[in-house]
Amino acid sequence: MTEISKYICLKEYVPVGMPKISNFELKTDEIKLTNEDEVMVLNKWISVDPYMRARMTEKKNYMEPFQIGKPMDGAAIGKVIKSNSKNYKEGDIVTSNLGWRDKFVTQGNNVKKIITNNMPLSSYLGPLGMTGHTAYIGLFKIGEIKKNQTILVSSAGGSVGSTVCQIAKMMDCKVIASTGSDEKVEWLKNELKVDHAFNYKKIENLVLHFKDVCPEGFDLYFDNVGGDFLESAIFRMKNFGKIIICGRISQMSATSAGSGLKNMAHVLVKRLTIKGFLIFDHENDTDDFQKDMKKWITEEKIKFKETVYEGIENTPKAFIDLLNGKNIGKMIVKI
Repeated sequence: MTEISKYICLKEYVPVGMPKISNFELKTDEIKLTNEDEVMVLNKWISVDPYMRARMTEKKNYMEPFQIGKPMDGAAIGKVIKSNSKNYKEGDIVTSNLGWRDKFVTQGNNVKKIITNNMPLSSYLGPLGMTGHTAYIGLFKIGEIKKNQTILVSSAGGSVGSTVCQIAKMMDCKVIASTGSDEKVEWLKNELKVDHAFNYKKIENLVLHFKDVCPEGFDLYFDNVGGDFLESAIFRMKNFGKIIICGRISQMSATSAGSGLKNMAHVLVKRLTIKGFLIFDHENDTDDFQKDMKKWITEEKIKFKETVYEGIENTPKAFIDLLNGKNIGKMIVKI
């Protein structure tokens, strides 16, 4: 028996500037189980993430561009509703990279069963999913965080940044958090207990602000934005400091390439380490992360917020609003 699948696709590539709703299209397709080891999954939650912006152009990147007219994809949590696989039965909860659609058919090896252990289902797209994993790997494996360091975090009101802040506080670090709204500032200060949070849109000179709130400088900077913020942070890094390049959301929809860093002399003189990383290189390094994160959430040492949109048809709006910073915590879509 066939089912109707609704999915979102790109109508055209968007090489520069902010994507618009008109760049996306909602389509339908008939799906059914036809081969052994196939499963049909009804998505419950789907994720939208900043890295997807880079897949909306034809430029060579670390992931292939989305195909025009074909279903877009991304992290999703769903329930098996039909199965030809000996490894999955109806009712199993699975993760996949087949988001941006309400249901799909795929081979069993393209989904992964999860045991929720009383954790909220949506948390497997946030602190227990890619964004939490990104924060964990970035701090422990890339930044080699140490107790009592002073840490700067940009885009701290998002899913990755807010998790970084909380892990750093558990390491008794001094955390300086930058975000883009007063509401996020209050959340970071009052609930996540960072040492200082500020709305960067209200700061005229970031370098002077950094000097005022943290005269000793930063041991570690977790960079989610790139651009002028990164340049300002370099000025206030301590000798032998480390900068983790996780994202560049300030530049992803830019209409020009920008001028580039103008203070590389500080990188040399301060002997800084600047290292980029992609969480996709660490997909098999999850055991410690899962164990620690589940423990922290259970003990309420990690708190998380979600900005939830409903309906597959609202996925493009959720994505665009994410790029515009309208989320607090993880941006997800409920199907």
